[in-house]
Amino acid sequence: MAALWQALPRCSFGAGAVLQRAGETSTRCWLLNDGLVRLYYLNDQGTERNRSFHGPGAWVGGSLPPLALPSPYTIEALEPIQAVELGYATLQEWHRRLPHIQPLLDEAMGYLFTQNALREAELLSLSPEARYQTFLAGHGPLAERLPQHHVASYLGISPVSLSRIRARLGMVRRD
Repeated sequence: MAALWQALPRCSFGAGAVLQRAGETSTRCWLLNDGLVRLYYLNDQGTERNRSFHGPGAWVGGSLPPLALPSPYTIEALEPIQAVELGYATLQEWHRRLPHIQPLLDEAMGYLFTQNALREAELLSLSPEARYQTFLAGHGPLAERLPQHHVASYLGISPVSLSRIRARLGMVRRD
């Protein structure tokens, strides 16, 4: 397995690079070794809504691996990226040749579904301030690297609302 892993391509992307566009068929995913990406939706009016942010150690892809489906969101590098690329065809081949990895794949898919359910519950049941506090608790180290307008978009609020929340929490210095 180690030899198969070492044979996978290593990729570099500059800040602002798009790894996957919404609507494009997803054929690969990436393990981030360094850098920061965001996944976002684009509505008909051209408004971007951040779905999630991911840093080193995270897997990102545009659909449900290993299904080659159109991506519902865009994956954009916010910082320069170093990553390992895993094509869905390779993943399917490993699945056929190495049946003992199936429990690992099942665990990974379960994790993705759990994360999606938690995110949906946050958006539907928490106040904006509680969503921000939950975001900070779960994304602490990444939060400092993100522009506030991206954080506001992720929370489903305006940048002005986020600024007010940060002021109430004592996170904004007033001169």
